[in-house]
Amino acid sequence: MEFCFYKVFGSHMVLQRQHPIVFSGTAEAGSSVSVTFAGKTVAAAADADGVWHAGFPALEAGGPYTAELRGDEKVPAVILNDILIGDVWMCSGQSNMEMPVWSESQFWRAAGGDAAAAESDCPQLRIFNSILSRRVSADKPLIDENGPGWALCTPQSIASFSACGFFFGRKLMRDLNVPIGLISTAWGGTDIAAWISREKYEQEGCREFLTRRDQMAAQIAPPPADFKSELKAWLLRYNACREAERNRHAAWLLPDYDDSDWERGTWIFRIPVPGEKIFRCTFELPPEMAGKELVLSLGTLNDVDETYLNGVLIGSTSVDVPACWQARRVYTIPAGVAKPGRNVLAVVNDNHFDIGGFTPEQPVTVAVKGQPERYVTLTQWCAETVFTADPEKIGIRPTEEYIPNIPCTLFNGMMYPWFKYPVRGVIWYQGCHNKGRKDYYVHHRYLIEDWRKQWNEPELPFFLVQLAGFSEHRPENRGPEDQWMHQEPEENPPFALTREIQAEMPKLYHNVGMAVAMDVGDQYDIHPRDKKTIGYRLACEAERMVYGMPIVSQGPEFDRFTVENGRVRVFFKHTEGGLCTSDGKAPGAFALGGRDGELQWAGAEIDGDTVLVSAPGITDPVRVRYAYADYRGDCNLMNGAGFPAVPFRSDKETYTNETIPV
Repeated sequence: MEFCFYKVFGSHMVLQRQHPIVFSGTAEAGSSVSVTFAGKTVAAAADADGVWHAGFPALEAGGPYTAELRGDEKVPAVILNDILIGDVWMCSGQSNMEMPVWSESQFWRAAGGDAAAAESDCPQLRIFNSILSRRVSADKPLIDENGPGWALCTPQSIASFSACGFFFGRKLMRDLNVPIGLISTAWGGTDIAAWISREKYEQEGCREFLTRRDQMAAQIAPPPADFKSELKAWLLRYNACREAERNRHAAWLLPDYDDSDWERGTWIFRIPVPGEKIFRCTFELPPEMAGKELVLSLGTLNDVDETYLNGVLIGSTSVDVPACWQARRVYTIPAGVAKPGRNVLAVVNDNHFDIGGFTPEQPVTVAVKGQPERYVTLTQWCAETVFTADPEKIGIRPTEEYIPNIPCTLFNGMMYPWFKYPVRGVIWYQGCHNKGRKDYYVHHRYLIEDWRKQWNEPELPFFLVQLAGFSEHRPENRGPEDQWMHQEPEENPPFALTREIQAEMPKLYHNVGMAVAMDVGDQYDIHPRDKKTIGYRLACEAERMVYGMPIVSQGPEFDRFTVENGRVRVFFKHTEGGLCTSDGKAPGAFALGGRDGELQWAGAEIDGDTVLVSAPGITDPVRVRYAYADYRGDCNLMNGAGFPAVPFRSDKETYTNETIPV
């Protein structure tokens, strides 16, 4: 009888403190299993669908613990090791939440990410990086997770993890002195509606919206027969490239090959798309283990692999294996293949689509079969790219996935598996895809309410990042850096409207906070690199609102204004430490509007806890704005605690709760 934990549970995980702990998984329908955890054993029975649950009392922060699942006595127990109790945070949204700590692309990594990753041996910080495996959108809720499992925070593992999430979690870990678990489920370029459940839209009476959603899904979903034939044709084209290079690089698989000039370090496990890389690892095998049948616990390889020991093929995973990109590789090494002393493992990894590469087991081990306590670890890895295929020649690999921006599909594929796993709260960075749409207000409300209901936490903490300043995405071909200075104020800039809607959320709900990012944006890059500042601001909001720390975490927020002799005096909330500017200059990014409707950029000066704003061409101002633009390079107003002012317009419209998404 087979039995297992769901994949959201794993070794090295963090379980939410002060919350009942419920393990779950699958077994043969009607069968009995038992789970032993923290000194208690709980029996459970699998229901008609083969699902079991085992509940345990809440625990305070601490650990490590072990969870042991037993069923049929003839089948070995499933053991999860090194489990900590602490606080768990979900990190979700679009590409700016997905953006990693470090990558080989200069435009797809956090500023200072290389140094941050190199110093990130944090045993109390654990991560689950869903985006390492192929991200999943689905038309129906999926019961289990797609990702590679929980991992320790190390220079190797954190490089590809969300930079926002990492900097947020690291600050909490240090300040709270409790274990922190971070789960990343972000997907770039996605619509907020994709992250909301069908159930929520049905409850809100959005029938027309769901009808259009179903029509969209029916048009986009490819027929299975077409997919199989298209995939077969694509693989023929890809493998033609592969075989042309295979003969040239066959020697790379052999133990005597000199790999001294291969790439080494913490960034070697990513693979170009589409392309192939070979990973090599030299290790010493004790004489008493040689001559025995061994087991290699390798990890996951996105998408396919062939694995050789001393030049002998010991295992492979092809596209015929369901969800091959997330399948954990455990290969048997026949007796006699491994030699006493020096051995060389060579892993040929092909990435066909999307983010790809090798996610090593923590750690990779070679053990005596049937005696897992007798093992050696494989740590000294190097890598070399075999080839990168030209997508223009072979095309993009066909996929069965739903387009991620169909409403509800990312809720089904990325979020639903996690609602069985309690979390302390959510950090959310999304909105670029919905820029300028007024219905974002309703969708954002639905998202917060929906996730809180799914987790059965009516006041689940939810912290969002307000969109950073941005004008035009051309990071490799930047325009004039002073371009923003020559742009007149717009009535309704799309990014400004979205920021305004985001700023409404903390006013509507308890335990919802926001980190301003307008001042750390990039005029020519939609992915600003200063993720450390954003993570810091998110963590400060959480420490104040969730953990009750007596700190300031908000910047000046518009309260009201008065008109004095043709000038506007702006009053603010949250002026702790007094108003000031980040660069010592006069406040920038203010604009005034007159009775004729004209908007004009204005001069400003700080006067106590207020700002006086004036413009030569406007003598009878009726409205005032700050940083209400897609991008301004002079958003410098802040309070003495160092938090930036929230962009605003005094003439904002009144948002209502009755609007149905269109």
